[in-house]
Amino acid sequence: MKARILTAIAVIAVCALPVVLGGFLLEMLALVILLGGCLEWMHTQGRFNKSNWILPLVCFVLTCLTRFIPQNYLYPYLVLCIVFFWGLNVFSESVSLSYGFMMILFFVIFSLIYRSIGYIQENHLYLITIVFATYGSDTGAWFFGRRYGKHKMNPRISPKKSWEGFVGGVISGFVIGWIPVFFYLHQVNLTLTFLLCLLCPAVAEFGDLCFSAIKRHYQIKDFSNLLPGHGGILDRVDSLLMNILLFGILYTTFFR
Repeated sequence: MKARILTAIAVIAVCALPVVLGGFLLEMLALVILLGGCLEWMHTQGRFNKSNWILPLVCFVLTCLTRFIPQNYLYPYLVLCIVFFWGLNVFSESVSLSYGFMMILFFVIFSLIYRSIGYIQENHLYLITIVFATYGSDTGAWFFGRRYGKHKMNPRISPKKSWEGFVGGVISGFVIGWIPVFFYLHQVNLTLTFLLCLLCPAVAEFGDLCFSAIKRHYQIKDFSNLLPGHGGILDRVDSLLMNILLFGILYTTFFR
């Protein structure tokens, strides 16, 4: 428990300024999460050795570049990258087909996440709301699930999650998500903020289940042991990443 608390304090200390200030610091934090997430994602396929570090790094670089490719060239770029990962097994017997498919999954999902980070950079204050709504939901779901949880939500993937915890998490996430908004009330679109506070808690629970399904499939408890008591980077930001995708959808479709 002590290690878990100390790790949580350290993570908050490192992430607080980038989230609050945005800009270059947020960009650097996003790249660190992206790189660590890529290594953890591919670690599900087995332990790394000196000969296979290069492929996750290539996947990371190609994923980052997706955000900066001009719109006219984006489609061919995406197709070429996907075909590249898909065809690795054809040219190298040491790269399994499942390894290539996991790289495709990472490339597609995290390219969209990184593009959404670009949209957030246009007004990083929305990220503060997303963070509070996401982790407010996590905290509320844990408390209400532990106290009142009786009806299992999805025991096949996450045996401890309950519907009572889900409802409690949605309510607490909505309320907590509004707390920082009063400090920048006139700098954000209130309709978008309301939708984020309303939807992020539910999407956070879904995101956690999606990442848990990967761990359940590969029979691992955590994506890594980088953060003592918390698992890996992806274990800490799984719900947040899904909500960043949600922001990208809402912002580009209705508010840009």
